[in-house]
Amino acid sequence: MKLPRRNSLILVVAVMAAFASTAVFWSCDNTFHVFDDIQTEVRQVGTDIFENATVKALGDDGTNYYAAMAKIWYRPIAGGDWRVLPIAGDSDYYSYSLVSDPAGAVIYAAVEKSGALAVYNGTAAGTVWTAVPLGSLEGLNLDDLYFSNGTLFALAHSGTGSTVKYSLHYSNGTLAFAATTLADLDLPLLGIGWDGANYLSPTSERVYTATANTGPWSESTPAGGKSFGGIAVDSAKDIHLSTLDGYLYTWDGSAWSAAKTIKANQTLGMVAEVETTPGSGVYRLLVAHGNIGYYEFDGATAIDGSDSGTAFGTPASAYTTTVYGKSVLAVHSASTVDEILIGLASQGSSTGYALYSNTYASGKWSGWSAE
Repeated sequence: MKLPRRNSLILVVAVMAAFASTAVFWSCDNTFHVFDDIQTEVRQVGTDIFENATVKALGDDGTNYYAAMAKIWYRPIAGGDWRVLPIAGDSDYYSYSLVSDPAGAVIYAAVEKSGALAVYNGTAAGTVWTAVPLGSLEGLNLDDLYFSNGTLFALAHSGTGSTVKYSLHYSNGTLAFAATTLADLDLPLLGIGWDGANYLSPTSERVYTATANTGPWSESTPAGGKSFGGIAVDSAKDIHLSTLDGYLYTWDGSAWSAAKTIKANQTLGMVAEVETTPGSGVYRLLVAHGNIGYYEFDGATAIDGSDSGTAFGTPASAYTTTVYGKSVLAVHSASTVDEILIGLASQGSSTGYALYSNTYASGKWSGWSAE
């Protein structure tokens, strides 16, 4: 079956369109002296492949970093140039999605090759590839991959237009995909989290939970009638859920917290936990803020990425001339070194790179640098 190449970008385009509706309001907010910083900062020069691009997923296998765009690119964690990743000996493909399991030194890639969907696991630093049988994915359009609790999940859909229906499928990364009972959904899932006993997976309107990857899945949506933007699991196995009007819910394994204010009336998206000082056990959440950048949230207070109290964007100009003004789509903490990667949608921005890194050394973070 010929697969439409834009399927995997449906969510990105939809989210960016929603963000654009409030961009005029945000563009006038100079609370954090964004324009002063931009005027005094020297423009960074990164790799051409990431200029005016979209990095939709990031990962590592303990040896290499991987960044998913139309193709998957990689470079050694130790340093070096970014190159197109051949998958099963072939660089002629379109990349739908990428996830990684650094603990198992494995990456998983969903691609279109010769007009057909294929899912692979890659080992030996991305040099050995094994096809994962499609199983229940046969005849469906793939939207995304997730990796949670040692399980590889795939979000797929059937139909077109008003007849689209989404469904969730699972594999151990080697055996054929099988369908879960989470199916016939009108909206796509945003991700999956595991709290040690339960899976949670939201759409923009509802949250579903199950104790086993197969299901049964039942609804467990926080009260309040809000719409959701992103999900993440933290180091304590609490699950965080952002909303499209500026709030954050936290699941502690048995119940949802009351909504915590990040920034009222602001569109929030992706959520990721990052350790403020490697080895300290102290973390902050990075919460995507529309097409502006991100907030840092310590559990009580949220600050903009250029605030003087930032843990990761220092100096402020290293945020305002790099991440500011873009949609944050992925954040990845390296498994073997003290470094963070951030993937962005950078088309049309004044500082047009889509991938930056941030390294911890000599007791501080370097600030974001273009890859």
